[in-house]
Amino acid sequence: MRERLALPVLLVLSTLAAFGAGITWMTHMHHRGLRYLDPERMPAYDQGYEQLSDLTVIPAGVAGLVCAMALLLLRPRGVPLWMIGLSLCMQASIFVARVFMWGAWADEVREAGSIWQPDGTLHPAYTDYMDLNWIRIVIISGYALLALVMATLAVSRRGKTSNVTGPRHRTAEATP
Repeated sequence: MRERLALPVLLVLSTLAAFGAGITWMTHMHHRGLRYLDPERMPAYDQGYEQLSDLTVIPAGVAGLVCAMALLLLRPRGVPLWMIGLSLCMQASIFVARVFMWGAWADEVREAGSIWQPDGTLHPAYTDYMDLNWIRIVIISGYALLALVMATLAVSRRGKTSNVTGPRHRTAEATP
């Protein structure tokens, strides 16, 4: 029964992780585009983006974390425990960094009302965000890749098990 539940959970996790990677790249492009936005339009633009993010990113991240924790109990065949543990560590680092780094920097810029300072330079929090966003992109994209590898291992392991037992069983039945 655990094996039957493990694979669908793993496939959901892979889908959520891929979605998260796509959203991460989209977020990066969103923030790069802020340089070209009229500063007076930034609050409305950013508020719309935050609402979209709150409705998509947070639920997908929480669901992904629940799936990863469930995999500890379900232990899909062919997926090493260290991979599941690594996926949980990556997921945790994503949450922590979002709150304490990228979220904090975004809040600083949001409070300032623009990525531009009165002297015409970019807000330091925006610069930090953009300079270090590659770390988040690598972690989340790596997490998606890890989830895909785990799903591939589970599916291939399941297929090998079925192929090994299937033909033997049929051969035994065919023998008079």
